[in-house]
Amino acid sequence: MELKFYDKSWLQAFKGGFLIILGIISMVQIPGSIKSLAIFFAFFIGLTGFILIVAPILLKKKEFRIWNIITGIINLLFAIILIFKMENPPLEIVWILIIWVVYNAFTEIIEAGILFYQKNAFTAIFITHALLSLLFGYALFTLTSEYSPEKIFNIGLIALVFGLVNELSAFMLGSIKQPK
Repeated sequence: MELKFYDKSWLQAFKGGFLIILGIISMVQIPGSIKSLAIFFAFFIGLTGFILIVAPILLKKKEFRIWNIITGIINLLFAIILIFKMENPPLEIVWILIIWVVYNAFTEIIEAGILFYQKNAFTAIFITHALLSLLFGYALFTLTSEYSPEKIFNIGLIALVFGLVNELSAFMLGSIKQPK
C-alpha cells in the first residue's frame, strides 16, 4: 500500500472545524440545552449533506459519485429529522444524534474499505475516524442516563481531539498531489 491522492480532504477539514467549535463550546460550558446542540448538529449535518450532493455534480467527478450523493441525501434526511424533532424531549434528540454518529462511523468504515480496495494507505485514517466517531457516540450515549456538566465537558474534550485529528487528516490527505 502507498499514499495516494484523495479528492475529499476538504470534507475532513469541514468536519474538523465543526468538531473543534463544538468541543470548545462544550468545554467552556456555554449555557444551552440539547435543543441548541441539535440546531448546531442539524446545520452541520445538513451542510455536509448538501456539499456531498452538490460537489460531485459541480466538479463533474464520476468516481464514487453515487456513493457521495446517497450519503449526502441521508445526511440531509438526518438534518430534516432533527429540525422537525426540536420540540421533542431531549432524550429523543440525543438518540437521533447517536444514530447519526453511528451512521457516520459506518460511512467512514465504507470509505476505508474503498481506499483499501484502491490500495491506498490512507485507509488507516478512516478507520481511526470511525473509532473516534464511535467514542463520540458513546459519550453522547452517557447523556441518556444522566446529564451532568462533567459529561458535557468530556464530550467537548472528545470533540476537540476528534476535530484536531480531522484537521491533521485533512492536511495529510491534501498533501498528496493529484496525478496528471
